[in-house]
Amino acid sequence: MKTQNIPPNCLPGASKQVAITKILTIPQKKPPLEHVINSSISLEITKIAVINTPLHVQGQPLSKVVITGKAQIVLKYVADVMDQQVHGAVFHVPFDALIKWPGGPLEGSDICVGITVEHYQTDPLDKRDLINILVIRLDLYPKDM
Repeated sequence: MKTQNIPPNCLPGASKQVAITKILTIPQKKPPLEHVINSSISLEITKIAVINTPLHVQGQPLSKVVITGKAQIVLKYVADVMDQQVHGAVFHVPFDALIKWPGGPLEGSDICVGITVEHYQTDPLDKRDLINILVIRLDLYPKDM
């Protein structure tokens, strides 16, 4: 699995936008939230599988790629307590995508995946819950570019 060293002028074989919306809840062992200081994300692809199908699109065989991953969200916040004001919480949010790739590689082939964060926001809903909205683009490249 490779997510770097993709030449900037190389066009992907297939792409898909994935929206990951999740309610995050600060654990009960941590103090409640007053306001968010900052948050950050890191993304990891944990599995890639190319699947052959009997379908054809414009005369080309249609491959499908199943991608599984997880987003790690690190939240730094001011707690609604008098002592030890700054706290942190870490959340793991799984995601998956099914991407159609006309003329794509054969089943079992290695491919490269580029990940672009197109939008990210975390907003408090109340003193324990936050809404997390993440939009990523997954770009697929044949391994032998």
